[in-house]
Amino acid sequence: MKMALKDLLTTSKKNDDGEYYWSVVIEPGWVQAGIWTIVENQAKVTALSPVAAWETEDDLIGAADTALSSAVQNLPEEAGEPSKTVFGVPSSWVSEGKIKDEYLEKIKTICTKLSLIPSGFVILPEAIAHYMKVQEGTPLNAVVVGLGRENIELVVFKLGNLLGTTEVARSVSIADDVSEGLVRFGKEDSFPSRFILYDAKEAELDEARQSLLKAEWDLLEIKFLHTPKVEIISPEKKVLAVCLAGASEVGEVSSISRADEEVEEEVRDEEVENLVTPETKVSAEDLGFVIGADIAKERPHEDNFVQEVEKPKEPDVVEEKPRKIPKANLLTKYSSAFKKVSPFAILGGTKKALSTATDKALSLQGKMLKRTFIFGGVFFLLLLLASFLAWWYLPKATVTVFVAPKKLDEKVSLSVDTDAKEADFDKGILTGEVLETNVSGEKTRSTSGTKTVGERAKGTVRIRNGTVNDIKLASGVLIIGPNELEFTLDAQASVSAALSPSSPGTAEVNVTAKEIGAESNLGKDETFSVGNFAKAEVDAVATSDFSGGSSRQISVVSLEDQEDLDKQLTEELMESASTKLPQGLSEDKFFVSEALIATPSAKTFSGKVGDEADNVKLSLTLDVSGLSIPKTQLIELAKRVLQDKAPSGYVLREEQVDYEFDFKGVKGGTYELEGFFITNFLPETDTEKITQEIKGKYPDVVEDYLTTIAGFTRAEISLKPHLPGLLGSLPRVTKNIDVEVAAER
Repeated sequence: MKMALKDLLTTSKKNDDGEYYWSVVIEPGWVQAGIWTIVENQAKVTALSPVAAWETEDDLIGAADTALSSAVQNLPEEAGEPSKTVFGVPSSWVSEGKIKDEYLEKIKTICTKLSLIPSGFVILPEAIAHYMKVQEGTPLNAVVVGLGRENIELVVFKLGNLLGTTEVARSVSIADDVSEGLVRFGKEDSFPSRFILYDAKEAELDEARQSLLKAEWDLLEIKFLHTPKVEIISPEKKVLAVCLAGASEVGEVSSISRADEEVEEEVRDEEVENLVTPETKVSAEDLGFVIGADIAKERPHEDNFVQEVEKPKEPDVVEEKPRKIPKANLLTKYSSAFKKVSPFAILGGTKKALSTATDKALSLQGKMLKRTFIFGGVFFLLLLLASFLAWWYLPKATVTVFVAPKKLDEKVSLSVDTDAKEADFDKGILTGEVLETNVSGEKTRSTSGTKTVGERAKGTVRIRNGTVNDIKLASGVLIIGPNELEFTLDAQASVSAALSPSSPGTAEVNVTAKEIGAESNLGKDETFSVGNFAKAEVDAVATSDFSGGSSRQISVVSLEDQEDLDKQLTEELMESASTKLPQGLSEDKFFVSEALIATPSAKTFSGKVGDEADNVKLSLTLDVSGLSIPKTQLIELAKRVLQDKAPSGYVLREEQVDYEFDFKGVKGGTYELEGFFITNFLPETDTEKITQEIKGKYPDVVEDYLTTIAGFTRAEISLKPHLPGLLGSLPRVTKNIDVEVAAER
């Protein structure tokens, strides 16, 4: 099983009897816990908690505490509360075999607050795959789908091998999301015709299952050998899978059971034992009845009830040919013979003949039995010899010796010239190859912008001219009412001069509020100032109530909505491109994921800034280029940079160098990078000598010997096959032992 249980902090492979462990499953929005131990090579789960929900980090601590408290209620009274903990996490939380920093901080906080000792972690889809393999007896061939609140995680297994993982933002259609995720795996001949769904909400799982069963995969351009089956992993089985994965690393575990299932089985057995049943089952035929036939034909004669016993084969007897006696004398001959021989003589002769025949038969059987013993003995010796040779020559062992390394981070500036044919290590110039692809996607989000819309109030005013001159007002002239409300004339108006101070010139004209809203719905007789005229000279008065003014708030597309959507979708597509670009890249090339360059070739929003909409969707296509470097050049450059850095007694191994880069820019065909060579210098170790010293020895003796190696911290010994007792030594043949030296992380 390829497990993701790494960085064990507390541990050895030996489990103390009765020691209990926590399994804590953390997913976006949900936490669940279980308690397990190992009994006779079986993981025994004693308690499972219900699902607890969380949103913020503070909620996560509370939810984890709730799950642990619920599970510990079912722990046996004599057992101490566990502290060692195996965490189950989604694939998206893990990068390059390590939990990402932002999620690692959450787990550290949980351990600190709740007094837990972290023993390691498992990736949920891989734990589920291992659980299904144990339950079904065959490697998993399926697409494992994790349903989150905002994203869907797809992990593809073929014959137990992990093909890849991808994450898709959730939309309205589960089938479309799954299809989008599968497309990212490239053009497969066909995908496994089996989906396994998991989530903390069982109701949502059933709804998703129905959607996938109804999906038309041909229209979605996804190939399956036949219509996919869709199965659901319940939250309880998800915790069981994490318990089994953890137990498989801690001890030699081949199965899993639950304590509550054993109690139910004992109750059922007790009920069966208490059930009274007759000792003998009597049928109608046993009572003399014949069913469906004529009794006269079916009832056998008493003689036919005697069982026929197979007779022993009589020995071969050479018969003597009797002499021919004339028929005329035959009766006379036998008549005289009967007269001469008494009945007792006849019985004696018969007894002697029977005894002779029996002795011959027993003699023949003895010879056959002796022959059988000889052949059986030879076969047993051959079988014993074959078993011995197989035990001597066939077993294999892998011994991983972990030593304390001395770590060094070395920074170096380098250039990658994609047009150069040869590297110049003295100048820090390497050759490289540009990889290109394009990725497309869509993403939708709710709009956050708002805008006020509505109607303007309308009414009629009488303009009063108290001056001695006629006035002429153009359309659109501004009049101002109470509360500084502004209105404009709908048409031009001519107002004659006043006849007297008490008889101003008048003219009626329609007006419209300058702004929308009900506050412009004024009452009759309200007065207004007109244009630039003093109100004492020229004014206006409403001749009727103003009406029609209204306003309301609507959701609109904002600039922030477009920018956030563009940023989120670009990040998702870049992640997809970083997975897609190295596909098909040969193993001798190193892909520089930090040197991605993206250029949008198509970008379309469903609405412009200010358009009324509840949601806005972005369709985006990116042309993405990446960079690959020959691994041999990186290794050679690392050796030149690090060759004088190794401490005394330590050596540089190629597999112990990790590479990270910061992308500075590209000019022409030259990429400027800042490289970081992260190196673990290991103590000098003679693996051939170790192999000679440990061959044929038992694992505990081997571990004692390995402690003499400089810098030794621990060892892992894997035997194939794992034989019991005195047979379980390391192979006697040195070529069957693989010794690896690794840095303790």
